[in-house]
Amino acid sequence: MRAIFTFTVWAVLLAAVPLAMADDQKGDDLKSISWGGYNEGLAMGREFNRPVFIHFTARWCKWCVKMQNETYSDPRVISYMADHFAAVKIDTEQNPTLARKYNVESVPTLWFLDSSGKGLTSINGFVGPDKFLLVLEYIATEAYEELDYQTWARRHSSD
Repeated sequence: MRAIFTFTVWAVLLAAVPLAMADDQKGDDLKSISWGGYNEGLAMGREFNRPVFIHFTARWCKWCVKMQNETYSDPRVISYMADHFAAVKIDTEQNPTLARKYNVESVPTLWFLDSSGKGLTSINGFVGPDKFLLVLEYIATEAYEELDYQTWARRHSSD
């Protein structure tokens, strides 16, 4: 009888391990932005009807590092990106063809595409987390179809 009890306890514990690991994995996903490649990001945008965000960067770029440390590590940004965007990171030195395609002349350059891959707008330079969240919401809610960003941001911040 004791052997059956022990076996049952171990069977239950072992069955719970994958569930715990899945929960841990899910928690890990929200500790950082899940960056994908260009083709993967475009496919995800189409499949899940999400806008695509592209961060053009380079290893030597101090402002890119600042964005990584301050903006992309902000829990609010991580969560909003996970819920609303397909995120792509492109090193301009490793992929100069894409950098030329998007007219990237300096880094960081941030591009926003609609879910079909059509370019919406770009931003050059560092953007802090608070302003970045406003831009993300402007794009994700498709407010650009009705209002320019400045008007929308004024109205939005007065809410």
